[in-house]
Amino acid sequence: MNKELRIKKLKEIVDQDNPYMTGIRIRYKGGVGEFKAYQIPLEFLIYNKYNGRIGSAVKSFEKQNRSLNPEVVDDSYIIEKYLFDSKKGRNESTLKNLVENGQQQYGIVTNDGVIIDGNRRASLLNKIYRERKKWPNQNLDNCQYFIAVILPETPEQKDIMKLETTYQMGADEKLDYNPIEKYLKCKDLREVGYDELEIADMMSETENTIKEWLEIMELMDSYLEYLDYIGIYTRLEKREGQFVDLNGYLKAYEKRTTKVEWGIDDSDIADLKAVSFDYIRAQYEGKEFRSIAKPSKKDSIFCDEGIWKSFLDNHSESMDRINEDSLDELYRNNPDEDLSSLLEARDDSWTKKSSGLLKGNLNQSVRKLEDKKDANKPLELLKKAKDALEAINSDSLDQTNMYLVKEISTIAWNFKKIIEKK
Repeated sequence: MNKELRIKKLKEIVDQDNPYMTGIRIRYKGGVGEFKAYQIPLEFLIYNKYNGRIGSAVKSFEKQNRSLNPEVVDDSYIIEKYLFDSKKGRNESTLKNLVENGQQQYGIVTNDGVIIDGNRRASLLNKIYRERKKWPNQNLDNCQYFIAVILPETPEQKDIMKLETTYQMGADEKLDYNPIEKYLKCKDLREVGYDELEIADMMSETENTIKEWLEIMELMDSYLEYLDYIGIYTRLEKREGQFVDLNGYLKAYEKRTTKVEWGIDDSDIADLKAVSFDYIRAQYEGKEFRSIAKPSKKDSIFCDEGIWKSFLDNHSESMDRINEDSLDELYRNNPDEDLSSLLEARDDSWTKKSSGLLKGNLNQSVRKLEDKKDANKPLELLKKAKDALEAINSDSLDQTNMYLVKEISTIAWNFKKIIEKK
């Protein structure tokens, strides 16, 4: 159904003045107004495809394929699938509730039929009515309608984004969203002209929080660009925490925190960012990820110049040894495959190839940090070194090990001379 016909049909519903609910108070155009909710045939409505719940999935699809048109039935099914997959467990529970009890919570739609609040519920009602034979003992006639407030005007896309954010991304609703969506929503709102304070008001957050989320989104975009995955936001899933941590670390180093005791410059920070992106790609998190970059004199690889430069050299050498298909080859060899799935498989393959190299280099550097902490405990370090040397299978030694054997011998000789002088 096109826009003009939807406007005509919804106007007829309003003019009939047979509301399902009255006295509904909602924020609208800077104030709080009182509205009525109507029972609207779902065929008169379309989904808001950039709903904050599924923005990353829709944008990733459109980056690979084409723009989704919610007026087209096949495209509306794609949007429905994204809405359902965004929270399967919650949606299955809501679907069961809708079957048993009907729609309990009203939605909000524009006067041209765009669903501002309630896209998820509307999609479930559509699904239930299409599949109503699954519930032969239930009267599901009400599931072909959506109970909603009809706003009196046709807002511009910028205004729709503001309304959707205000109504949907309140403090309680945000908990139900994919963690990446709030960062993407902030970026979208700023791109259409809203400032941080206005976005903060829409999302019931502080201005500083919005500024931080925009910084983190910029870092996420930088990560996607690093991998040549620009616009494929689904590749950020399950990596939010690492970006939050890394954003804080990079800001501290850009301000030249005193936690780092060597003369870092912008190229060192750029190296740290690239190395961290590789570990994010391999989904390192928690203590292991923090040990790379966290500003700390004792617990950070980056804060110790010697350990960092050795770590960076080993990392660069290891990454050069990993081969993977270029994105052009990937697209050419799999022209009909979903891009998000292809890139997920590419990342999984890269992670398997790099896992041992990344872990080995990280563990070695962390051990160096721990040994440095014990610098004034020579007996403990000497015992550890002796145990390590005794654990070596001498049959496996060859000429490639000779330079290290000589270095160890020199160190031991120097220690002996120092002790003899005391």
